[in-house]
Amino acid sequence: MNKYSHLKRDFEQLKAEVRELPGATEYLDGPEVAVGQMILARQLELGYTQQQLADLADVPLEDIKVIQAGLVHSNFGCNIQPDSLSKVFKALKIIGVQPIIDEQAATSMLG
Repeated sequence: MNKYSHLKRDFEQLKAEVRELPGATEYLDGPEVAVGQMILARQLELGYTQQQLADLADVPLEDIKVIQAGLVHSNFGCNIQPDSLSKVFKALKIIGVQPIIDEQAATSMLG
């Protein structure tokens, strides 16, 4: 167990509570949140702060915050630099994305 394991537990508990709000499930299960969580996990794994990641990727700190919050969809009105996401991936040495499918969660979402 790493030193950030409690954050994941706390976040998962918060997500479970938030899912009761209208529209929250669609947002939390969306690709924007999944990408934000992946980037945050890799950032923490490498021991970077958000500011360090922003500096390393040469993107504004605000873009890091928006990406990690899963607010990159145009519906949220948060604009990031067009190449920020690719710069962040490069800085974190993320060269591919392999989804891990949670069959139980996927089945429960279908009804």
